[in-house]
Amino acid sequence: MMKIFHGKTAVVTGAASGMGRAITLKLLSFGAHVVATDVNAEGLKALTAGHTGAGKLTTQQLDVTNRTAFTALIQDVAAKGSLDYLFNNAGIAITGELKDNVESDWQRTIDINQMGVLYGTLAAYEVMRVQGSGHIVNTASIAGLMPAPMLALYAMTKHAVVGLSLSLREEAKIYGVRVSAVCPGIVETNIVGVEQMQKLKLGNDSPFDFIRSKTPVRPITADKAAEFILAGVGKNLPEIIFPLHGKLAVSTFHNARRLWELAVAPGLKIMRGQ
Repeated sequence: MMKIFHGKTAVVTGAASGMGRAITLKLLSFGAHVVATDVNAEGLKALTAGHTGAGKLTTQQLDVTNRTAFTALIQDVAAKGSLDYLFNNAGIAITGELKDNVESDWQRTIDINQMGVLYGTLAAYEVMRVQGSGHIVNTASIAGLMPAPMLALYAMTKHAVVGLSLSLREEAKIYGVRVSAVCPGIVETNIVGVEQMQKLKLGNDSPFDFIRSKTPVRPITADKAAEFILAGVGKNLPEIIFPLHGKLAVSTFHNARRLWELAVAPGLKIMRGQ
């Protein structure tokens, strides 16, 4: 199945770390040409140093909140050949109770998680409609399919990404363009930085240590997440939901709401320092 990526051109945002980096390296191993972008120039240099795959790697610093720059990058890639895939992966997570989130938190989360995805989607869709082919892959979260207490701003934007992706998926079919929403469960990345972790009353534990010690859930690696994502893209799934704990969480919320509420309550109490 992964032969479908050989010789194809993909743009990946948020490629310097986490799932973006893992997606980039997997695509390169399959022989793709990857245009890896990130606001973090040093991270892109490290990505280049770690590239050993068969594919071609091009890096470019990009702030996804800059629509003009994002559009120019997409058009430049298309002018040099074709744009086969866009992985809109860049994102942030602001933690804490909504009452404590300030306006700059709201705006930054919307600008990156929601508007950045929209800007990339609009630019890629314009190119792909003319081509008559292409696949836009937007990273959302299971928090785009269910609530995420202490991550309300994140959940808001991820619901928006799911809505955008699934709506455009139907509109785009007539033009031969595919659209998917990636909805991971808990993936061990640096999306929640040290400052954000300190807002959660977990002592010296990271959120991932807390999850491992207090729940049966086991976070997966970014590499494993990339495998799930690319397999789902290969199957043209509308929503790529993974791993099993993510699927179970979404199913429980939608089909056994009271059970979901009981499961969430203890962790929420701890994160409030109660």
